[in-house]
Amino acid sequence: MEILPQYRGYNFFVVRNDIVIVEPSTNKIVDVLPRTGRSTAAGPAPAPSSHKTTFSDKDQEIIRKHAHSSRVEQRTTGSSSTTTRFRVGERLPESVEIRSFPDTVYRESPSLRDYRYIDRENRTYVIEPRERTIIEEIK
Repeated sequence: MEILPQYRGYNFFVVRNDIVIVEPSTNKIVDVLPRTGRSTAAGPAPAPSSHKTTFSDKDQEIIRKHAHSSRVEQRTTGSSSTTTRFRVGERLPESVEIRSFPDTVYRESPSLRDYRYIDRENRTYVIEPRERTIIEEIK
C-alpha cells in the first residue's frame, strides 16, 4: 500500500477493496480510497468529507498571488498571525480563524470555491472548511 503523507497519523481499516481513513480523535471517516490506489472505488460513494488534495499549478499560482497581496495588507495594517506550524492532514482548532478567498480568486479558479485558507509564516494552507482540515500547503 502506498503511504499518503496527508493521512500520516490517521487510522485506517480495509473493507472489501477499499481503504477507509479515520480521524483518530473523532473516529470520523475522512476518506475512502481504492485499495489499489489507481482507480476510483466502486460501490458506495466516499464519505462527504473526502476532498481533493492536490491543486493544479494554475490554482497554486492564483493562491500564491492572493496570499502575497494578503500578507502585504496584514503587514501594513499591523495585523499579526500566530507562529504555530501546521501540517497537511491536521484538523485546525476552533480558535484559528479560516478565511474565504476573495471573489477574484473564485472567478479565476472556480475549483477553489469549496475551500478556505489561513496564512502562517509565509505559507498558505488550504482548508476544507466543514472538517477544518488542512489539505494542502502552498509555499
